[in-house]
Amino acid sequence: MQETLLCRIYGYFGPDPDATALDAARDAQLAGGPDHQHHVRGENWGLGCNRLSIQDPAHGSQPFTNADGSVHAVFNGEIYNFRAIREELAGHGVHVDGDSDGSVLVPYYELHGDRFVERLEGMYAIALVDLRCGRRLKLWCDPLAVKSVYYATTEGGIAFSSELPGLTALLRRPLDVDAFAIDDYFNWQCLPGGSSWYAGVSSLRPGEHVVCDGGGTVHRTLRDVDAPASGTAAEWIPADGDCTPDRLGALLTREVAHMSLQSAPVAVQVSGGLDSSVLATLLRRRRADVTGFHVSHEGDHPSDERFFAREAAARAGIPLEVVEIREAELPELIPAMVTALGTPNATPHALSAYVLFREISSSGFRVCFVGDGADEQFGGYRRYSTALAAPDDTWPSRYLDRLSLIPETEYRQLYTPEYRDLLDSGVSGRRRSLELLSRPAPSRLERILTFDRLHKLPSLNLRKLDHLSMAHAVECRVPYCQPAVTGFARRTPDALKVDGSLRKRVLWDAGARLVPPAVRDRPKQPFTFPVDAFMKQGTKLWDFTVGVLTRPRLCDSGFLSAAAVRKVMTEHMEGRDHARLLWGLMVLELSLP
Repeated sequence: MQETLLCRIYGYFGPDPDATALDAARDAQLAGGPDHQHHVRGENWGLGCNRLSIQDPAHGSQPFTNADGSVHAVFNGEIYNFRAIREELAGHGVHVDGDSDGSVLVPYYELHGDRFVERLEGMYAIALVDLRCGRRLKLWCDPLAVKSVYYATTEGGIAFSSELPGLTALLRRPLDVDAFAIDDYFNWQCLPGGSSWYAGVSSLRPGEHVVCDGGGTVHRTLRDVDAPASGTAAEWIPADGDCTPDRLGALLTREVAHMSLQSAPVAVQVSGGLDSSVLATLLRRRRADVTGFHVSHEGDHPSDERFFAREAAARAGIPLEVVEIREAELPELIPAMVTALGTPNATPHALSAYVLFREISSSGFRVCFVGDGADEQFGGYRRYSTALAAPDDTWPSRYLDRLSLIPETEYRQLYTPEYRDLLDSGVSGRRRSLELLSRPAPSRLERILTFDRLHKLPSLNLRKLDHLSMAHAVECRVPYCQPAVTGFARRTPDALKVDGSLRKRVLWDAGARLVPPAVRDRPKQPFTFPVDAFMKQGTKLWDFTVGVLTRPRLCDSGFLSAAAVRKVMTEHMEGRDHARLLWGLMVLELSLP
């Protein structure tokens, strides 16, 4: 069985900070690594790791180091092809003890240098100090940034951490809120990759590599995450035109098998849709100790999916635990969710995910599979059909309006004149996203999917999953985000992804025999929290939201117009539905540092 190590990592390179800084960074991230904490220090460098043990590994203690102490590393995530790597190392005369995935990283780096990450299959954030031939600290993250890392330059160096509170503990200096973050939030419903709440603090983008040399100079490079995969993943990526449903089914079977080797029992989110239903069935074929979890909401709602989730669980042959979010809990749940996120996320289903992982953890599970990424990889959203059918060149702005909290012309009306002037003098979130969406691609669909895969998915979905799951000491696994699946999706012809109103066709065909008829025949519905049903006068959520927005710091700080915020609340009371906007404003206000 695989010895899996999930962690929160942190460290610095450059002049030594306060002697207690590493301890403070450790303590700020204990929820994501409750089992073991350790750090090491050298001359002008330090690395630390809080460890979450999926099982009790005898090997794999972090930080990792080589024989002569010249290379040290910490690692958060999972490397699914580590056994193939270990065999490759053995062919070069390098023996790796134990069965820990992380134990191969330092010798593999010594063998291949910086390009070793191109051969890794999995999700990871890696920090490495190399003291040979010049001192350097190096950071890497996986091709879709499933595992988060924040970093900031310091006087003569760099500091990093899996979570923002860990980084602020290391920096030990006041940090200013990035004024452009407010606009980014309305445009993206989150803070995009490469940014954070604070000016001068960045998050690693998909496939990014950051190097800080001994002189304190920081170099940033982006790996071509769309380049052909290497290693064993390449064997599963077909030539163009050979992307059949059977091959996709075999690939997903292989990915689930590689990702479920640990001895600890497995949870799977069962939403009642195609993506999670496929995973539930494939997991049950692999092992018997699989339990499904589903989040529902108090009352009767059109979005209720309990029937479909039960059908999917029955088809897979697994028990299903249904967790209900009750209205009375919301005033306590929402601040806890915001704290766990660490960075603002406007999607109401973040609350559902928070409760899901809380229940999974309290039931004794430390591993959960989720279906995120399938829609972005294979074209599952209705907005893709709408954008492809658009007859003119204005579709990019309309497409981005579908992704923003509310359309750009409307959210700019919430800003003060001074804040609008500031944005117009720089680069707004909408201008930046339009530039990203305008990058050339073989087709309009591939432009859209590449934008979603590399920007929307990591920032809005995967960062949320990483932070909310690790807040409850649960490791969240995403088979649809693995490199071989990305490679398969990119080589799948557009017509097998989106063909008019038919979407995600190749995945539907691949999963047809794995899901029940009720799931096959239903219309698509997103995993969500029915905020419109709860955001009504006299409800707990309404009273809580009004209390948060009565004197918002967002207005006192000069970002939003107090009159505009009051107008939104008044119009909602008069019958105009602003539930999603009010939810987003409330989350932003609670998140503001």
